[in-house]
Amino acid sequence: MPRLTQPRLTQPRLTQPRITRLFALVPFVCGLVLLPRSAQAQTLLFQETFTGSTLTNPGLYRIVGSNNTNTVDGVIKGPSVCLTGNNNPSDPFLPGCAAGLDGLPPSGVDALSSGALRLTSNRVGFIDQGPPPRNFNTQGERGSIILNQAFPTSNGLRIEFDFFIYNGRSNGAPPGADGLSFFLLDGNVTNPTPGAFGGSLGYAQETLAGGSSSDTPGVAGGYIGIGFDEFGNFSNGTQGRVGGIGQSPDSVVLRGAGNGLGGYAYLEGRNLGPSIDDAATVNTNTPRSAVTPRRVRITLTPDSILTVEIDFTGTGTAYQTVVNQLDLKAVPGQPPVPASLKVGFAASTGFSTAIHELRNLAISDLTTPPPPPPPPPPPDGQVVQRLRLVKRITAVIRNGVRTEFNQFVNDPSTEDDTALGWNQLSTGAPIGLLNVNPIDALRSGDDIEYTIYYLADGNQPIFNVNLCDQIPEGTTYIPGSSLLSQNNSAPTAAGSFLSPLQPLPSGNACTNPSNPNGSLVYGLNTISSNPGANFGFTRFRSRIRSQV
Repeated sequence: MPRLTQPRLTQPRLTQPRITRLFALVPFVCGLVLLPRSAQAQTLLFQETFTGSTLTNPGLYRIVGSNNTNTVDGVIKGPSVCLTGNNNPSDPFLPGCAAGLDGLPPSGVDALSSGALRLTSNRVGFIDQGPPPRNFNTQGERGSIILNQAFPTSNGLRIEFDFFIYNGRSNGAPPGADGLSFFLLDGNVTNPTPGAFGGSLGYAQETLAGGSSSDTPGVAGGYIGIGFDEFGNFSNGTQGRVGGIGQSPDSVVLRGAGNGLGGYAYLEGRNLGPSIDDAATVNTNTPRSAVTPRRVRITLTPDSILTVEIDFTGTGTAYQTVVNQLDLKAVPGQPPVPASLKVGFAASTGFSTAIHELRNLAISDLTTPPPPPPPPPPPDGQVVQRLRLVKRITAVIRNGVRTEFNQFVNDPSTEDDTALGWNQLSTGAPIGLLNVNPIDALRSGDDIEYTIYYLADGNQPIFNVNLCDQIPEGTTYIPGSSLLSQNNSAPTAAGSFLSPLQPLPSGNACTNPSNPNGSLVYGLNTISSNPGANFGFTRFRSRIRSQV
């Protein structure tokens, strides 16, 4: 028989210690994961989901927004900028939202990991503007958040995020306004603040000479502003904005560099077929869970080539290119790209209103981590059998509401993360979380979905494989939830559940022979080493029965 160069992995085991603090961490299996799809390979610089009860790095943000402290015209009190998963309306960093606002549960607080950052609600009226007389400029809400961290541009940048614009309302104008902006500003600007709101969407200026009620500067050191404009005035050369084509609703619009009251010129825009907002929710109180997000991907290369893509399905699989490789170096008046940039968002409403929210911000550079060197070929006549495993939390279900974790999270503690074969998965990588944010502690009754991905990437098949996954402490296995998918097949029922303290079968792969919480045993039989037939996953759910 040829000699095995690695231990025979016919009985893969959980090789790391069992994690008892389930609410913070997931127990791992040996091995792991992935290269993401090559088209999205990059180095992650920053990530914030905005889905929990607090921010990951609250001290990095500068937040500006209106706050209705007086009950004016019967408008609900509370700030425009709020975190919908935070139950503390007095949080000094980013408060929770007021109860009674549209799009939220009656409490004003979203369920675990299903929240968003709200920049404006759709309140109609004069928001904290004092007694009459009042005018157009005192109507509506304003909200902005700027990440006060500079990102080098030498390797380019890619920014991805989801936005929701929904439940448009009207107070004498067509419903749905004004829009949402994303902007980049010079990384050397300290204490950055937004520009004028209304049609300037928190990026560009407004001037007295242009017909506005005041001179309001644009974003200091602004490099580029991208408006996702449902009402259409970001395209309009009114109120002191430079250039434009007139009002253009449901458009993605670019305005260039500016400082103070000068610049921010109209560059180009594209009117889109689908609505920027969710038009089906106009004049309704639709919950966000029934609203389709828009997924945005913005790419700026080191040599100032800008591309903007938007996916109206929110899945990240159906992008439309709306700005196609615009060379900013060739734009008159546009300065060279700064050595570093900061990022910001803003939104506003007026006589017409809508809810504007953000989720799943990720900032990466465009460097592709070098692929790992291939394993050295075995000496002639030798056999390599290798089985890689990675375990992730792929969903949490609370009160029937399922929150999926579809991002890839790299575990730097193992070199298996860069195994080339993971890109065969339909998801492009073993997606899911290594841990659940401990701030968003799971509760009794929550269901946790675990997925174990496997990959056999040696040069020989592996025979008689059985896999044991022991139920985490403090949880109870949900009968009938155990599934198996092989080579991207549809998941089907699989595995045998052994109840707590039930004797384990001989030859099992379980780490704790006493089986205190129950175990799932999968007979995978022979796993091929041939690409296309050498991967898959198992999956099950367990329910928290007590805090551990």
